[in-house]
Amino acid sequence: MIFVESNHIYRPRYVGLWSLLAFKAGLLNSAGFILTGNFVSHVTGFGTQMGMAFASDEYSFGLELMVIPIFYILGGTITALILDVNYNQKKIPNFTLVQFITTCLIGAVNFLYFIGYYTTGKFPMPHDEGTIALISLLCLICGLKNSLTTWATGGKIRTTHLTGLSTDIGLHLPKIFRRANCNSRYPEERKVTYVRLITFASFSTGACFAAFTIGQIGYYLFSITFLISLFLLLVSIINQKHAIEVYRKKYWKK
Repeated sequence: MIFVESNHIYRPRYVGLWSLLAFKAGLLNSAGFILTGNFVSHVTGFGTQMGMAFASDEYSFGLELMVIPIFYILGGTITALILDVNYNQKKIPNFTLVQFITTCLIGAVNFLYFIGYYTTGKFPMPHDEGTIALISLLCLICGLKNSLTTWATGGKIRTTHLTGLSTDIGLHLPKIFRRANCNSRYPEERKVTYVRLITFASFSTGACFAAFTIGQIGYYLFSITFLISLFLLLVSIINQKHAIEVYRKKYWKK
């Protein structure tokens, strides 16, 4: 992940980056669901599911469901602890460190597969310690990556879920067909809607890719996400110099 100035977020040069992040999230979410029977890139609905599980005396299943929001939130907490610094003290948010942690965790998923820790063969996996470990790691990864993207873009780009994104697309889609100077209570440039549509399509493409290929390559699918994350880490390292220049001008006192 990289630092992007707020007025540059929707520029064409960054759209490919948001698309890649959304593709990766869709791939992880689809793979997580196929393998474990649980979505891992969002927490919508899990409060209801946990309540129903506990009410039905399915305590072990309810506790398992608690893993999803806990580890997703943990990812956001770790991101905040690293990025929430005093910019006036000649510090900058260490996006590279968060991306490095994310990459290492995806590497850990691959490593656990290669050593045979996960139960292989039948999808979805049986509910054992390997399944819980996989769900926990994937939720932590998605929490980290969504929080990192949110922080880097000031909350303007979300790549791990489609709920709010779909709402925004619906609200602003009519503006594409109206004249540019039409007054609106909620004005927004057309390019923002275009970027949201591309993000939506990229997430869906990643999910479809996982669904079509996981039967043939299994857990090797996570090697693809590792390579994507490694590429993003390299981009983050290259962008670090630019981030320092921006923060020097904007925040650091002379």
